Amino acid sequence: MTEKITILLAEDHALVRAGFKSILQAESDFEIVGEAQDGLECLEMVRAKSPMVVLLDLSMPKLSGLNAISHIKKRYAESKVIVLTAAETPGVWTEVLDLGVSGIAMKSISPKELISGVRKVAKGETFIHSEIQPILEAETGMGSKKLSVREKQVVKLVAEGYKTKEIADMLEISDRTVSKHRENLMTKMGATSTAELTNYANESGLTKVGLQEIE
Repeated sequence: MTEKITILLAEDHALVRAGFKSILQAESDFEIVGEAQDGLECLEMVRAKSPMVVLLDLSMPKLSGLNAISHIKKRYAESKVIVLTAAETPGVWTEVLDLGVSGIAMKSISPKELISGVRKVAKGETFIHSEIQPILEAETGMGSKKLSVREKQVVKLVAEGYKTKEIADMLEISDRTVSKHRENLMTKMGATSTAELTNYANESGLTKVGLQEIE
């Protein structure tokens, strides 16, 4: 029998917490082992339950999310933390990454991406919500010149003539995220037009492979 991914939900708003719980507990490989309403309760439950993954709201009463992360990483490093935030604050995102969190997600994240992210983090990988990554790269300079899989997919679809809305639907991300990816691509590649992105896609062979084949 496959070991279940144990999850602690730390969110002070009951309605929001219930929404995440409903999404996650529907997965057969997930087990919700606790729910915390504040930062102190979160630490106590991490100590008692040793969850594999902690979904942690940054804006928590009694003990802030940032302080809770510091305690968890120092005392209970086996528990991986995914930060949940409702605000676009790249400075804070950088700070929590420096503290050693395994993931960052906006509360607007889709159920499908959240589920995928939890599984990635449980395997020891890092997860950054697709809504956040292009903003983080653009505003903090964290991106590398090497294109990510998502950026390659966007380049391929742009080269094939798809519009922003169509690309967003195909990749199951927002129109805004597609636009951010395009902006980042233009900057990374020093491109000045869609034609240059198309040339790159053709020359690199991206237009000859399927989306799922891109690595």
